[in-house]
Amino acid sequence: MSINRPKLSFEQAIAAYLQYAPRLPQVDPASVPAKTQYVGNLLEIADQFDLIVFDAFGVLNSGPQAIPGAVETVAALQKSGKKLAVVTNDASSSAEAILARHRGRGFDFNTTNLISSQQFVAPMMETYRDLSHWGAMAPVHWPFDILPGRVEPLGADRALYDAVDGFVLIDSENWSDIQQNHLEESLAANPRPILVGNPDICAPMGAFLSVESGYFAHKAADRCNVIPDCVGKPYGHVFDEVLRRHPDISRDRVLMVGDTIHTDVLGGLAAGIKTLLVHQGGFLDGQDDIESLFEKSGLRPHFCARAIGHGIDVSGAKSEACCA
Repeated sequence: MSINRPKLSFEQAIAAYLQYAPRLPQVDPASVPAKTQYVGNLLEIADQFDLIVFDAFGVLNSGPQAIPGAVETVAALQKSGKKLAVVTNDASSSAEAILARHRGRGFDFNTTNLISSQQFVAPMMETYRDLSHWGAMAPVHWPFDILPGRVEPLGADRALYDAVDGFVLIDSENWSDIQQNHLEESLAANPRPILVGNPDICAPMGAFLSVESGYFAHKAADRCNVIPDCVGKPYGHVFDEVLRRHPDISRDRVLMVGDTIHTDVLGGLAAGIKTLLVHQGGFLDGQDDIESLFEKSGLRPHFCARAIGHGIDVSGAKSEACCA
């Protein structure tokens, strides 16, 4: 990771999510549950669902490591015959690379399970048919050939920022303050579309929260009043694809499991499916007053647990409830 790339504290990250909430998908208040049921682990409620949809970072893994209990929980669900999906905002990696990393952590997923925001980037760009020259937040080795039009990685040359028709933000790992300043100044002078393949503000990386493309997109949008066009959670593309792959499963039998209120919970509520929020190992790690966050955001999940495998044995025995 670039030494110039900032990290966010939890307070900074939640403030950013609350600040930019009006730009996110909006949910009918009637679809937000009046109360959250606190449970010990996912297996306690799994029999209520036929399809379980997992966020990756913060639920299955934090940085490169699997979250304790996650591998065992997923294996138990697979053994019981549950349908599983993994939805990720990691637009920087191919499906094969993402699956390889999960297999290295001990998960048994394949291409039928995975839905990545990367697959929606090219279709999003194709809706801008009058634009042919894009500047990309992505490393020079990224596979730009999978995208339509002429796409060039943004670097230190301010002239390129001014020359392109629009911007597509994919991978912020090596993004610097200089590049962000170029982006903001160019957009302030000449507002153009901002497309985002990873709308996350941050991602849990073990000991810290990394700053992701969504954060930089909103900062740039503040300068030019252009609302970013995004794919990935909490936007509907990934949830529509989940439901399309499982047409025989009704929405009330689908559970979204995530660690972030404004991506996973919001996206699940907007899609009309049930939601489970976990708060150890992910975005909310170390936070005790979860209810106050629900009140601030105006959102809450149907269920809450410390982690999907907290205090379990894989037979599904119940454990103590969390944060009640």
